Amino acid sequence: MGFVWITGASGAVGSALARRLNRAGIPLVLTARDRDKLEALAASLVSPEVLVCPADVIERNGAQLAIEAGVARFGAPAGLAHCVGSIIIKPLHLTSDDELKQALDTNFFSAWNVLRLFVQQAIAHKARASAVLIGSVAATVGFPNHEAIASAKAAVGELAQSAAATYADRGIRVNCIHPGLTTSAMSARLTGSPAVAERLAKANPLGRLGHGDDTAALAEFLLGPAASWVTGQQINVDGGHGRLLVPPKS
Repeated sequence: MGFVWITGASGAVGSALARRLNRAGIPLVLTARDRDKLEALAASLVSPEVLVCPADVIERNGAQLAIEAGVARFGAPAGLAHCVGSIIIKPLHLTSDDELKQALDTNFFSAWNVLRLFVQQAIAHKARASAVLIGSVAATVGFPNHEAIASAKAAVGELAQSAAATYADRGIRVNCIHPGLTTSAMSARLTGSPAVAERLAKANPLGRLGHGDDTAALAEFLLGPAASWVTGQQINVDGGHGRLLVPPKS
């Protein structure tokens, strides 16, 4: 049995997915920048088949060391869940070049690095495998002041779709999930205030904000054998926010 490599594993989605896959007995390689958070996550899991590999996957060398450590420990890779991301909410005319570069580095170039490394290892081991990239609902619908992050996450979605076409004949599936606003450390500036969180929840068709496990549940499915005929898809997990127009709630 191969392993699943989770990048951004210390975040809300990555940690929820790690718990789900660990309960299923799937070996995991956990990567994020913060070693302490990764080790705390690993200590909370029930199965010992977990390898902690701290790295900044924006840098190709760090990402390469992580997946190579996983291959050395567990053999061929079976899955990738790239859960790295950031949030920037600024209008185009106020967004600096540095802020745009940071959005692209964190969201798109990190996805490019890890997906390329994952595909290279899967091909080298002649392994059928599945990759899930995490985008954003902002990539699928026009939200004001989201130009930088929408552009970066749209690129992630198109990367997944094109790679799915390229590697389908090798049995490598690639899909992208676009979550809506999810409560997490990353979104705390938006969701940390109860009053603001309540207002944002009322703007959602289903009347609540997302949780990490909402996205993790779909990622688990897409990584597993039940989704063996699913590839090249961009799927929203957003309470309908990206597709449904609903009147404001009082």
